[in-house]
Amino acid sequence: MEKSLLREAGRAMSIARATEYSNFKVWAWRFVEKFSGRAGFSLGDARAYLSALVDIAVVELGADYVAALGEALTHAERVYALRGYAGIVEDYARVYKRWLELDRSKLSTKRHLPWGAPPEPERDQIDGEPVVVSLFTGAYGLDLGFELAGFKTAVALDISEDSYKNLRANRPKVPFLLGDIKRFSTSDILKEAGLKPGEVDVITGGPPCQPFSPAGKRQSLNDPRAAPLAEFVRVIREARPKAFVMEEVPGILSARIRHVPIRERGRRPLAPEEEPGSAWRAIIGGLQKTGYVVAWRVLNAADYGAPQTRERVIVIGIRPDIGRPPVFPKPTHSASPGGLARSPEPWLTLAEAVAGVEDHIGWVELPPKYAKFMRYVPPGGNWRQIPDELKPEAMNGAYDAGGGRTGFYRRLAWFEPSPTLVTSPTMKATMMIHPWEDRPLSVREYLRIQGFPDSWRVVVPVDRAYRLFGEAVPVHLARAVARAVRAILLPKQYKL
Repeated sequence: MEKSLLREAGRAMSIARATEYSNFKVWAWRFVEKFSGRAGFSLGDARAYLSALVDIAVVELGADYVAALGEALTHAERVYALRGYAGIVEDYARVYKRWLELDRSKLSTKRHLPWGAPPEPERDQIDGEPVVVSLFTGAYGLDLGFELAGFKTAVALDISEDSYKNLRANRPKVPFLLGDIKRFSTSDILKEAGLKPGEVDVITGGPPCQPFSPAGKRQSLNDPRAAPLAEFVRVIREARPKAFVMEEVPGILSARIRHVPIRERGRRPLAPEEEPGSAWRAIIGGLQKTGYVVAWRVLNAADYGAPQTRERVIVIGIRPDIGRPPVFPKPTHSASPGGLARSPEPWLTLAEAVAGVEDHIGWVELPPKYAKFMRYVPPGGNWRQIPDELKPEAMNGAYDAGGGRTGFYRRLAWFEPSPTLVTSPTMKATMMIHPWEDRPLSVREYLRIQGFPDSWRVVVPVDRAYRLFGEAVPVHLARAVARAVRAILLPKQYKL
């Protein structure tokens, strides 16, 4: 009885701290936003300033993170009220110097983040068990979201052995077809699932999108890597599912069917296939030729409970005989939550996501040539916080390049959602460095941010795990989409 009372008291304290933090994080976002578009002291500077104040309060006052954030905000707002923008700039210089001298080895997620591990997500209890055929399965993020919404994966398919091995370790009973989708006829896929054409409830998939990624060469539909899109359409046409869900990166929306060199842009009329967005129009046209009612939207995972700002293009297609149009889920979270009882909750943050992680699985060490500069970057900062005299050495050839270069020497802030996860968190331009430790986020922290439960096993090497899970659809977003599709297919039982 005594232990039970102690657990209940601890839970009540945790809920109280979470409520307090919910107010503080919104306050922090609004403070940082005051510096949007400012020359000389940016959003990143404001994040670093606030974070440095927090670190000082944690170390010198022994406060936990929530109390320290409250102290930091009170101090920062007082300075801003009394001395304005110039006062913040001046105070930041003083605070930064003090932060550099701080014994940051005393900062501990175990001691100072007042939350435990989040509970394992519970599966929706629904009538029946609609079935999913998963194409381009990857890390299983999209399909885990459908699973949590009450669906059953009848078969998975991917060309990646890492996808196969990791799904086998976690869902050994799910049939898996390993290989290029071109090798498998639609009848092969349906046979493995024990289904016939028309019996599939949903086909899911994210056909490989490298040709449309901003980081790639943008070869668009002429790139052989775009062929999986045609295979996805082929299976839809032949399997005739009640619905399909396709996800892609937002870069696909501006892709061209035929690349135009920058030097030629604006100097001559563009052919239709050279115009921005021509590739996406062709893709949507191909999906519509299946006869399905098709709609698409760009959704941010943070708006659906993911502790990560990650946008994805979600396409929903509904077989015409279903008689209902595609519907997208309403956001449950917001960066600007209102005061009404039914308004969205505030976005979840990195602190809430990774608190209580014990089994990190592993991480890739930061190369020494980069690690030596991270000691100068407070949480929420990047290369801009490195002292001016060291920036040329730290940035090397990128020092004179254009653009914000916000991924260079990026250290994450606790009080915001994680940026979009990357597949190589130690590359100089795409760093994802822990707020309090000079290392990238661990693999388990990646899984937490993507919405996978702590029970999810990882059986592939660490460097490949980063790629597998870094490319995953956040489970929070996938579950929201799955519930929307469920409401379309089973309208008498479920409503959005």
